[in-house]
Amino acid sequence: MKSRRQFVKISGLTALGLKNAVYAESTVKKPFIHGFNFKFKRGVPDEEIATLMRELAALKEKIPVLKEFFIGKNIAKRTHGFQYGEIAVFDKKEDLMTYEKHPEHEKLVRKILPRLEIGNGMDFFPLGKLGTELGATSYKGHFIHAFNFKFKAGVSDDEIAELMNELADLKGKISVLKELLVGKNEARWHRGFQYGQISVFDKKEDLLIYDQHPEHRKLVRKIIPRLAGGNAMDFIPIDA
Repeated sequence: MKSRRQFVKISGLTALGLKNAVYAESTVKKPFIHGFNFKFKRGVPDEEIATLMRELAALKEKIPVLKEFFIGKNIAKRTHGFQYGEIAVFDKKEDLMTYEKHPEHEKLVRKILPRLEIGNGMDFFPLGKLGTELGATSYKGHFIHAFNFKFKAGVSDDEIAELMNELADLKGKISVLKELLVGKNEARWHRGFQYGQISVFDKKEDLLIYDQHPEHRKLVRKIIPRLAGGNAMDFIPIDA
């Protein structure tokens, strides 16, 4: 049990930014996406968690490198115990380290970490073309859908990458998608999830339209037989 607690603590520290991380230099001129799911220890009151998440959302106004910042209560059908999610958009990958080391972030991490059981990270550069609105407009009141993909052993990296490129291409085929971000997960604490997807909709009901769209369903029929698992995160961004 001691080693497990140490492992969970180290994983949480890494994901939340208290350990020194080394990020490779990148010449890709695309925004960098950081996602994190929060699973708190049993017994931490919902009200206390909600207060901490509002404090987290308030970092948007305190840390300049945050191009966009979404925090919300997870209402996905299968939450796997993750009560809240965080999605941050940065101009470049190196800004994630700046965010993690910012005094306001570190101060809040020291409050969250003792209450955290485990977390799940999702960091990536988006594939394909991006909408012009990313980071340039407020998504207040919008609906966020995120999903991590874990493929079965034996599915090749090339096959996975091809499927994820097809997924990214749905942005131009399904009108309810305000934004669609898909990328290869390079988070330190990824729990085996190779790729991540983040979708932005005007309203919650648009997720159902997206799910039932013929182009999406056609692709799902190709992806599902190859999946070993997934982790969903659906929420409306909260106000600080």
